[in-house]
Amino acid sequence: MGIVALVVFIAVTVLMNTAFRRDISESLVVALLCIALLGGTDAPGLLWESLKGASQSEVTFAGMAFVFMGIIVQATGLIDRLITILNSIFGRVRGGPAYVSTIGSAIIGLMAGSTAGNSATVGSVTIPWMKKSGWTSERAATLVAGNSGLGVALPPNSTMFIILALPAAAGASASSVYVALACGGAYAVLYRLVVVFWWTRKDGIKATQPENLVSFPTAFKRGWSSPSIFMGIIIPVILTVGPLAGYLGKEAVVGEDAVDAISIIVWVPILITLIALIEGANRIRQNNTHFVTQLKRDMPQFATVGISLFAALAAANIMEELGVGDQLSGLLDSMNLPKWVMLLAVGVLAVLVATPLSSTATAAAVGAPAVAALTAVGIDPTVAIVVILLCTSTEGASPPVGAPIYLSAAMAEAEPPKMFVPLILFFVLPMILLAWLIGMGFLPVYVPA
Repeated sequence: MGIVALVVFIAVTVLMNTAFRRDISESLVVALLCIALLGGTDAPGLLWESLKGASQSEVTFAGMAFVFMGIIVQATGLIDRLITILNSIFGRVRGGPAYVSTIGSAIIGLMAGSTAGNSATVGSVTIPWMKKSGWTSERAATLVAGNSGLGVALPPNSTMFIILALPAAAGASASSVYVALACGGAYAVLYRLVVVFWWTRKDGIKATQPENLVSFPTAFKRGWSSPSIFMGIIIPVILTVGPLAGYLGKEAVVGEDAVDAISIIVWVPILITLIALIEGANRIRQNNTHFVTQLKRDMPQFATVGISLFAALAAANIMEELGVGDQLSGLLDSMNLPKWVMLLAVGVLAVLVATPLSSTATAAAVGAPAVAALTAVGIDPTVAIVVILLCTSTEGASPPVGAPIYLSAAMAEAEPPKMFVPLILFFVLPMILLAWLIGMGFLPVYVPA
């Protein structure tokens, strides 16, 4: 039933949204109800538990919080002042904001493995900047959602350690996987930079004309306080990742549980909203009518984003309960295929499981049989783990469930269905191909002895 539920959920969502032209939030709710019915007599209880789990998820709150954050930073003018400063530095480069967005995602990916957190932190600044530079809402949101997978494609991350803990991964060490995944992740970053280069030319994105650029000294003088928005990103990151987090986690300070309780995707929108209200307080007082009008205009976004995220998370809970991971894992165990076909099968399987589940849940569900299947056809255990991690990194870009899709769409005021095909074509399928090339040895990765 788990595999059937996955197929039904995707099919109903696409059918409702494309053939019947229904809103994405409505389509996801109908698909959720359809797969709940697959539980038979347990359907009511299954639906209730899935809804309860979704209501308690931090991603649901984060989605709403980012919508509100976007409204505030626009209404206070903070983001406009910040973009003026950024353009004075990078505006002379065609597609400059998109390059910064991609490199920023890679940097965040090296610090934290959350795909939702990656899209949240990077998108909050670069999406408005990209739109101001001529990128469409859908293109900007697609890039940020697609880049969110760099949180898993680059080391270190929790998914990597889950796979390393499996008995099937006994032939690989943490240090060897770290180095090899850094190589594989570098390929993923390079590929994304090529995509940005191509999109820049295809969409006719121009560099900002010199006469339209404000010099850096002038821009900074006008908006010197606007870079304070980065404190809303930096503070949660340094409190959860790195030496300070380790120090605070000691029992003598605040305790490990207190540090673990800090969620990047929850605190980033809260802090940025507070910073924007403080930084733009004078502007709000001077033009209170404009501020209230913008709040009223953008209020419908709350319903669309909130319902979409809620339904997608509830559906993921149902599919997990119906055993989609174990069933696909059993399917993999039953295969007896040559190396190149096994690599392709494992890659597709990992992506399918990572569509409704997180990368960590995917690793727990199919990690052991996937590593065993790849090593059985002669692939080094370290390389096998890299292959699986690259494929599971698509969790944030796999429609119609990935939370980063809806987070980035909310920040860009984009329509998620318009992002689905580009995400599959430019981020999901290429990651399967990249993993296949690495597994076959056509793209080398360094594996320490």
